[in-house]
Amino acid sequence: MRARPLAEPDVVGVDLGLSVTDAVLLPPDGAVQGPAHSRFESAGLEPADALAHALEVLGGRAADAAAIGVTGGRSGTLAEDAGTRVTRAPLHVIAEPEAVGRGGLHLAGLTRALVVSCGTGTAMIAADAAAGSYGHASGTPVGGGTLRALGGLLLGTRDAATIAELAAAGDASAVDTTLADVLGSGLGSLPPDATAVSLGRLAEHDVEVRREDLAAAVVTMIAQTISLVAVNSVRAQGLPAVVMVGRLVTFAPVRSMLAAVFRVYGLSDLLHVPDGAERATALGAALAARDQQRAGVGATPA
Repeated sequence: MRARPLAEPDVVGVDLGLSVTDAVLLPPDGAVQGPAHSRFESAGLEPADALAHALEVLGGRAADAAAIGVTGGRSGTLAEDAGTRVTRAPLHVIAEPEAVGRGGLHLAGLTRALVVSCGTGTAMIAADAAAGSYGHASGTPVGGGTLRALGGLLLGTRDAATIAELAAAGDASAVDTTLADVLGSGLGSLPPDATAVSLGRLAEHDVEVRREDLAAAVVTMIAQTISLVAVNSVRAQGLPAVVMVGRLVTFAPVRSMLAAVFRVYGLSDLLHVPDGAERATALGAALAARDQQRAGVGATPA
């Protein structure tokens, strides 16, 4: 009786963010729905400590990983021996544009797109899997960090989920100035209720506003800024799709506003917000590490 071949081990991907670390455990088949995902606050942790905690929270299978891909703003500060002190698996440092692009394309089932990573700030990657090209195309400093900061200043909470919940119950037009207010009508393809001035009703005089309405205005401003930059960027890059990823796009009020902007500009068919968007960058790091490991290149020696 012929022995069955040993199954290929899992691959780990870790996105070492400024304030949050995401980690995934990718099965050998790379199934979109397969990776186990963990997320934890990591502000103040050294990168090696954050990596160690990521492997711990993923569980026992992570210890036997075939390779580990690390990415994010803090991954480049890992000393050559930092990974080997934490794990025996080969450690691959993946450039963040590649991790974002690979993860977004994989989740959306596409080969070419503008992948928009809505993290603390927002980065936009021109991703082409067939060409192996993942380049920074555009972006904006407005993102989840902006949401949390304004929430703390204006709403008394920096918790993004709480802010989104408040926004879902609010009306941004109670705080924003609309085109109807300014022009008495819409403008071109923009409807009368489109935003003319974010927080405009607060600019000239004191206005009593509900907390929910203020939250809705903050979320609207952030989502509109991201989507407008993405609309212009995808046109400039000539790409066939936009894939939005990151935790910010998992909130319903954000997704609703992204969709509204793309609809106004006649680009609804281009917009994709895939399931698992919050794990895209860590997933992309795992996918890149798996390919590098199979090719025998790019690893910190164990």
